[in-house]
Amino acid sequence: MISASATHPGLVRQNNEDSIRTDDSLGIYLLADGIGGHNAGEVASALAVDTVYMVLRSNIAHVAVDGYFELMVHAMHAAHWEINSKAQTSETFNKMGTTLVIALVRENKAYVVNAGDSRCYLFQGGSLSGSDAPPMPVRDGDAFKRLTHDHTVGDQLLARGVAIGDIPTQQFHTLTQSIGCGNPPYPDFSIVELKQGDLLMMCSDGLTDMLAETEIEAILAHAGAGLDTLAKALIDAANERGGRDNISVVLVAFP
Repeated sequence: MISASATHPGLVRQNNEDSIRTDDSLGIYLLADGIGGHNAGEVASALAVDTVYMVLRSNIAHVAVDGYFELMVHAMHAAHWEINSKAQTSETFNKMGTTLVIALVRENKAYVVNAGDSRCYLFQGGSLSGSDAPPMPVRDGDAFKRLTHDHTVGDQLLARGVAIGDIPTQQFHTLTQSIGCGNPPYPDFSIVELKQGDLLMMCSDGLTDMLAETEIEAILAHAGAGLDTLAKALIDAANERGGRDNISVVLVAFP
C-alpha cells in the first residue's frame, strides 16, 4: 500500500482537533475528529489514534482474519476508556470525545470500522501511477462508494422514515456514537476486496460538509495525479467552499 494524508484547521477554527495516524508497513490507517471545548477535542482525537494504533500494532500479527473485527472493537474500547479516564482529571477535559474511523488493509482486503461521522470511501479503478494506461473498469456499480454509516441523530431519523426536509441540519451533527463519551461504541464493520488501482479515502466531516460526494469523486478521478496532490486538492476545495471546520484526509492506494 501507498498512502498520503493531509489535515488543515480550515478557515474558521483556530485550532485543529483532527488527528491522523498511518502505517503502510502494517496497513493501519486511523482518522479521528475530536469534540469538546477548548483543546479537549484535540486531546481526545490524539489519545484515540495513539491508543488504537498501539493495540493494533501489538496484536495484529497474532490474530486470524476472522478475529479482526473483535480486535478493532477492542482497540476502540481501549481508546474509549483512555479518553473517559483522562476526562475525569480536569474540568477542561470534561465530556471530551472523538469520532474514529479505522481501516486495516491486509493482503487484498480492507477491514473498516467507524464510530461517529468521519467516513471511509472506496474509489474503484483509479489510475494513480501517472502512466498513460487507461483506468481499470469499475466493478459492482458506482465508482465511488461510501463504506461507513454516520452515527448521528439525523441519520437515525432518516432510517426510521422521517423525510430529510423535516430533520433540522444540526441533528446530522449530533452524534449517537463516539469514542470517550457515553457508552462504549459498537461500530459498524465493513470488508471490501481491493483490486489494482483502487483507492481508499478516509475523511472528517470538514470535507464532506463542504463538498458533495460527486465533487469529491471528480477530484479523485484525475488520473495520474499523485496521492499528495489529490489530498491537497481535496483540502483546497473544501477551503474554497468556506472551510467551516477542520479538514482531514487519508488516501490509501492499492497499486
